[in-house]
Amino acid sequence: MKTVFLRFFFLTLFLMAGAARAQTAAAELSALLSGTQSMRADFSQVVYDNRGKGGQRSYGRMALQRPGKFRWEVTRPIPQVIIANGKRLWIYDPDLEQVTIRALNQTAGETPALLLSHVGGVLEKDYVVKSLSKKSSGLQWYQLTPRSGDNMFASVQMGFMNNQIREMLLRDHLGHTTGIQFKNIKTNVSLSASLFTFRPPANVDVIDETRRNR
Repeated sequence: MKTVFLRFFFLTLFLMAGAARAQTAAAELSALLSGTQSMRADFSQVVYDNRGKGGQRSYGRMALQRPGKFRWEVTRPIPQVIIANGKRLWIYDPDLEQVTIRALNQTAGETPALLLSHVGGVLEKDYVVKSLSKKSSGLQWYQLTPRSGDNMFASVQMGFMNNQIREMLLRDHLGHTTGIQFKNIKTNVSLSASLFTFRPPANVDVIDETRRNR
């Protein structure tokens, strides 16, 4: 009986310690994210298949302003613009001549910028957060695992240096990983409101998904 009690006691301590570490990691990451009220940077991204083979690299620029405003613009090789104004999200694909409009609170972390601006509530309420060991690059990494199965990503890793986001790894449910690197980073700078507004060009198809949800 005493042995059973001791096993239960140590198991409880182990679980409590794990929960405490998770809460600490979530608090650390929340502080890093909330410390960046605005940001602009250049980025490059590449998608790796489930065997680790990378595809074509794309390049662009981004800007974000908390809470919930961001611009994610791929400039090459295939242009795409994703803009959020805090309530709505526009996805513009020039090659398709198409714009998709969605409610921001229904996008479930579908873009890296949305994860960085983290709209929707307390971080640890939406994700299980774990602090990872530093890698040779010197980055401090955090892993986020969505609590909801509706999220398009199975896990997300964020790498920080000097309190700035430097890299992200986003793994989807098919085992594909999108790797993103940021450079020319400027944080807590003044940004024009025009960066976060969008008017569809003439003669493009507009798919307004917000109307379907009314």
